[in-house]
Formats: sequence, structure tokens, C-alpha cells
Amino acid sequence: MNDADKIKNFLEKETQHTIKSEKENLIDSGILDSFSMIKLLNFIETELGTHPNMEELTSRNFDTTETISDMVRRWKQHGNKTD
Repeated sequence: MNDADKIKNFLEKETQHTIKSEKENLIDSGILDSFSMIKLLNFIETELGTHPNMEELTSRNFDTTETISDMVRRWKQHGNKTD
């Protein structure tokens, strides 16, 4: 299972909402709010093994599972891995 699938599965379990596509706007649809975003960041650190780049923590990067997984990929490429 790739990171995008893990993120989607986590969010569906956490929010009890079905995400219809990787381009569905999670914020506008009410799936992702500030509390679930914090839980998602914790999941990314503990399960996907990377630390956030604080400069990228904008709502635009959390719009869709696609933008979230792209952001995580960038963090991993830049060496933001957890020890």
C-alpha cells in the first residue's frame, strides 16, 4: 500500500466519511477540519516516517488526498524523516 492509500484509509477511518476520489476537496466537503488535520500530521509522522516542513502547512496542501501525498513525498525527498 502506498502513502496516498494509507492517507486515504486513515482519513476515512478517522472521519467516518468515504473519500470518493483523490481530487475530492477534503476541506470544502467537511471531511478535514483543524482537529483531524492535527491527527493526520501525527499519523504522517508516526506511520509514514516523516516530519512536516512547517512552511508547507497551508490549507492548500491539505485540499485533497493527492495534495497531501504530494506534500509527504516532498518531505521525504528533502530528508524530513523521523528517526
